[in-house]
Amino acid sequence: MSDPLTRMRINLSAEGVDPQLSRSLLFWARSFLTWCDENEPERLGRSNVEAFLDHLIRERFAGKPARERALEAIMRLYQAAPGGEPEWLKRLIDERRSGTTANVLTHDEVRRLLLQLGGRDWLAAALIYGTGIRLIECVRLRVRDVNMRDNRLLVRDSTDLVRRRLPLPDNTQERLQEHLEDLKLLHIREIVEGSGRATLPPPIAARQPDVARNWGWQYLFPEPIESGRARGDGHGGALIHHVDPQTLHGRFERAAVDARIYRRVTGHVLRNTFALHMVQEGVSVREVEQMLGTSETETLEPFRARSLRIPGSAVPERMGLNRP
Repeated sequence: MSDPLTRMRINLSAEGVDPQLSRSLLFWARSFLTWCDENEPERLGRSNVEAFLDHLIRERFAGKPARERALEAIMRLYQAAPGGEPEWLKRLIDERRSGTTANVLTHDEVRRLLLQLGGRDWLAAALIYGTGIRLIECVRLRVRDVNMRDNRLLVRDSTDLVRRRLPLPDNTQERLQEHLEDLKLLHIREIVEGSGRATLPPPIAARQPDVARNWGWQYLFPEPIESGRARGDGHGGALIHHVDPQTLHGRFERAAVDARIYRRVTGHVLRNTFALHMVQEGVSVREVEQMLGTSETETLEPFRARSLRIPGSAVPERMGLNRP
């Protein structure tokens, strides 16, 4: 058992927690650290916790009681850490308590937020708000997941299985096309320089490692190689990974402050806002759940789903990669 889990077990024992509950909490804490591929919780942030909770829904089909137990286990894990429970975790737990008013944006707040974003950050926020995809699903998008001709966006899980087919928001297509053109030029330059290999889902990497340099397998939101997050490709080069979700969280939060929205704004908030605005437009809760991917029956037919229109005044004239 790792040091964080050992500290957590000692704390639970000292508090007199029931042994069966203690085993359950340790199980979920270990699952969280294993899924994040990290031994020290201090190195993880809110986006990691939110992504793990979404993973429980999407890939482990965990119900609300299991998710609440997992969140309690994460809280206990951090409480046993040297730095204690961070403020962002306290806020996350408060937001997820039953009876707590959902943190969603008004149409005007969405417009003001998008006006403060540019390039890649604007496009990511527009896709999340316009389609309701999760932030982790957004950063995992690849070029092949965008079909401009059919106005379709494919949403895949971590194993590359298509889970949902959604329409692109009406007034993002031109900006998305510009973004793809800029990415194509960047990819060509990287290929010439001997790089241009993207990380692949494990099943694909095992069967078809050579597709890592194919245009379709490039990330829609790649992380710059010089960021230090690139991985070795085994050929003396570096593999390109998708942008860190935490980076986009930070950009959204700063944009919210600049837009004078004095509440926490994250990808999850934009996703919740999509759901509320769709219901307000008359879409049934069942259909919204299908589009969000929280229903057992997902939307695999793009023309049954709908997207939200991005406020026209918040659409930039020109994108640009905006890569730090």
